[in-house]
Amino acid sequence: MKKLAMLVLLAGLVYWYRSEPEGPAVSSLPEIKSFTHTMRVEGDSLYIQQVNHCLDVLASRAEEEYQFVLEHIGVISQNSRTGMKAWEDPPRFDMSNTTAFSSGPWCANSISHDAYHSYLYKRYKLSPYRRTEYELWAGFEAERKAIAYQLESAEKIGMSSDLVVYLKSLDGSHGDVNGDGKLTSEDYAARTW
Repeated sequence: MKKLAMLVLLAGLVYWYRSEPEGPAVSSLPEIKSFTHTMRVEGDSLYIQQVNHCLDVLASRAEEEYQFVLEHIGVISQNSRTGMKAWEDPPRFDMSNTTAFSSGPWCANSISHDAYHSYLYKRYKLSPYRRTEYELWAGFEAERKAIAYQLESAEKIGMSSDLVVYLKSLDGSHGDVNGDGKLTSEDYAARTW
């Protein structure tokens, strides 16, 4: 009975997030349409529904960014933390429930952000037999580039002004969770998003 009550509560929250406008007035944003996406989404049914809605937000409001995402992410999978596995074939974006269920525009924008990391991974790949150097596709400068790309689509998809201000405040070092000046697997393990 508790599980059913939690599912009903979570479904209500998802409906609320989908129905509440976040950014510009609703009339100024294109309507969100449902699409059939070619990307594979893995997770429980509520997660899959939410991610598909976020992809609908991108496809409806930021078509160029949506096409970019399709080029650079092959799978989105439910995970305990968010991060891009650009070296996998197809590239896999692991996305946590925290990111996926924060809001439709934030989730959609996070997907495009990590698609940019995947793009950088491919751009700097020197050999089909070696991984791209981490710093080039996921280091501090790469993070700043992905944030800049993310900001380009923020208004199109209806991101709230508070979240845009937050994105603008990031300097690319937020992934350095332990504050040691390096981005390592320890930082990834300590993520709460």
